[in-house]
Amino acid sequence: MALAAAVIAGSVSINQPGVQFPIIGNRWAVGFFFLIHIIFGSFTMGALVLGPTYEWIGLAREDPRFERYARALGNVNLRIFSLGATLGGFAVIVLVGLYSKFFVELITIFFWPAVVAFSIWFLTLAGLLTYNLRWDRFRLRKGWHIAIGYATAATEHIFLLIIVALDSYLLTPGTGAGMGAFFNPSYWPELAHRFVGNLSWASFFIAAVAAVYAAASRLPADRIYFHWAARTSLVVGFVTLAIQIGLGALFVESIKQGSPGAFKYSLQGPYAWLWLVQATFVAILLVGSNLYFWQSRPTAPGPILTILVVLGSLMTMAPAALYPKGLFWLRYVALGIAVLLSLVHWLISRPRVRAMTQDLRRSSQVTLAVTGASALLLFLLMGVIRTTARSDYTIYGVLKEGDSTGIFQPPSKGFYP
Repeated sequence: MALAAAVIAGSVSINQPGVQFPIIGNRWAVGFFFLIHIIFGSFTMGALVLGPTYEWIGLAREDPRFERYARALGNVNLRIFSLGATLGGFAVIVLVGLYSKFFVELITIFFWPAVVAFSIWFLTLAGLLTYNLRWDRFRLRKGWHIAIGYATAATEHIFLLIIVALDSYLLTPGTGAGMGAFFNPSYWPELAHRFVGNLSWASFFIAAVAAVYAAASRLPADRIYFHWAARTSLVVGFVTLAIQIGLGALFVESIKQGSPGAFKYSLQGPYAWLWLVQATFVAILLVGSNLYFWQSRPTAPGPILTILVVLGSLMTMAPAALYPKGLFWLRYVALGIAVLLSLVHWLISRPRVRAMTQDLRRSSQVTLAVTGASALLLFLLMGVIRTTARSDYTIYGVLKEGDSTGIFQPPSKGFYP
């Protein structure tokens, strides 16, 4: 009994050492839980925008396939939203337990934004329930239903506005605890990059899932519908990927200007190889999109365009050591050319409006599956690169990782009421 009392007393002592996560360490433990949460959270954000957009297009074109697509997205959102929120709460618990000093400092700076961010989920949940469970009630008032869908997406993106402020502050911290900290140097580029990235990776992933459903469907009508959904999703993912690449360049430049030390460490430090992995995933998405365009609607220029995109993608994947001194900029030129050629290939391979979607080959389904998986891995890798760029800081240039663990102790007696 005395031993149990001693253990309990020791567990609440403020002088005990910080918790250490076994094997993988604290940083990777926190990153692991947050990445799992981000998979569901970012997909929901992207799908909440895509759903009412497809519904609106279906209404304008009088094409029921778009409404079927939008309704399926709404049902998925309804099922995974609570899971994403639960994982987010669990990730915060892990962060508080392992980096309590860091968490207190960060939440003190962003207290009211954090309150708004988590409170806004009540509105998002109400919108999700109304949009999905009252779908048939609005069949004669589709405009109102689409407006509810967009309003729900807007509330969810208020959360994104605030979370990006916290995330960007860790890498390019602004001054003070007010607007300077919130709108730090990399805030706007990261916000735009993540918003478009959610649309892109979610669409690529949906294309992969639709390809699996097409392969498993026994009814010809369902199989053709899923092939149409797969192509539509891949096109949206590809077009938004092209935009995301441009926004990514602006984001990287903002890090270079805001935290030049972190920029240099990320590109030349021990984790610099992650940039080559990122370039590889981008290349897979570009090549995969071109292969699908070629497979789904063969055209005379298709093979040539695909080969040129493959060559340009290989140049973007090449290590810096393979480039002659002073010519490293050729990598970015090759990437730009590959994106432009891919856009041309998409434009010439577009099917005629209302054209019947054909039952595609097994090779097309494999292409979609590979691009979908690569899009998810690319999205997660970008988050890892942002984290490793901070070196041994939790807040770059402000708070070292070694000073972030342990139980938080107030600066002086009576600091809190």
